[in-house]
Amino acid sequence: MIITKLNGGLGNQMFQYALGRKLAITHGVDLFLDLSFFDLHAGVHSKRPFELDVFNAKYQRASPEMLRPFEKLRSSRLLRTVQRLAPDLSRHHLFHERGFPFDPSVFDIADNTYVDGHWQSEKYFSDVSEALRTDLTFVDTPPGKVLEMMDRIKECNAVSLHVRRGDYVSHGPASQFHGVCDVGYYDRAVRLIRERIDTPSLFILSDDLAWAKEHLRFDSPTTFVDVGEKAGNWNDMRLMSHCTHHIIANSSFSWWGAWLNPDPKKIV
Repeated sequence: MIITKLNGGLGNQMFQYALGRKLAITHGVDLFLDLSFFDLHAGVHSKRPFELDVFNAKYQRASPEMLRPFEKLRSSRLLRTVQRLAPDLSRHHLFHERGFPFDPSVFDIADNTYVDGHWQSEKYFSDVSEALRTDLTFVDTPPGKVLEMMDRIKECNAVSLHVRRGDYVSHGPASQFHGVCDVGYYDRAVRLIRERIDTPSLFILSDDLAWAKEHLRFDSPTTFVDVGEKAGNWNDMRLMSHCTHHIIANSSFSWWGAWLNPDPKKIV
């Protein structure tokens, strides 16, 4: 079995799932997800819930009993030393992401390994993208407002434009680490899109539509997408995936919105 730790928002969860799914396919075993973060940190950090269940993802939830040997391994220097020096003697293995750059050594792990990291590179799963595109189809039928917006998107040369603010603005550490894409970035991106495609129509999606409406003005036809809070933020991702081209923020959420569009000719 492969166990992968999940944390963060939907985009982060999708990267973590994708790496785990790749490893599970490679070893021919089941994928289990450690969801303890969402129990232990409810109401902390960015108040992110578990959201992978909006997809037809293939996983099982790791039980406390299943996680216990890995918790012992994580807390024992001796056991970790044995794992490092004589991996064949260890029945359980831990692999922690060593940094943000792509690290192919994760592909060398043994079965029965717990992986912990963000894994934010398509290189971790590009060779199983067909399976992932099947997994990452939405379970529910889109609500009425989402279907109406899909119809509008189909009728034009649609370009999704995603503005990520939220905790990038309100949460001090997140703001300092990530920053936000400013108006100049979006102006340049739209100008580039207009140079490369004919008659683009912009569909602006954001967790702060009020800010977007106040600050973003373009010469192209523009729709500020508001399908209601009850629709769930994953429907913003679904709508992004139906667009022809994409202007993304420094956000894993909008990265996945663009990735879910299977058109190889898309501009991102």
